[in-house]
Amino acid sequence: MIGRLFTIAVLIGAAYWYYTGPYQEHVNPSDETKLKQYAEQMRECIRGLNYKAGATGEGTGDPEEVCAEKYNLYQKNGKWHSYDDVRKGQ
Repeated sequence: MIGRLFTIAVLIGAAYWYYTGPYQEHVNPSDETKLKQYAEQMRECIRGLNYKAGATGEGTGDPEEVCAEKYNLYQKNGKWHSYDDVRKGQ
């Protein structure tokens, strides 16, 4: 009986931890996490376009502009931000 209650309590505790921690961070990432994701998207996109231009000799314009348009991003204070984000306090 005590073992069963302990197991139930552990499962409830683990579910609560997951819901309030990793799940919420995935569903509602922090601003810092979003900035890191945007920077990584831009880095990979620019790298890919530069590779494509070097391998084929075909350029599609400025890679930074092309990637920013692709992901709907803009640069402010050296960091990439999304036009889709709703900022706190607005």
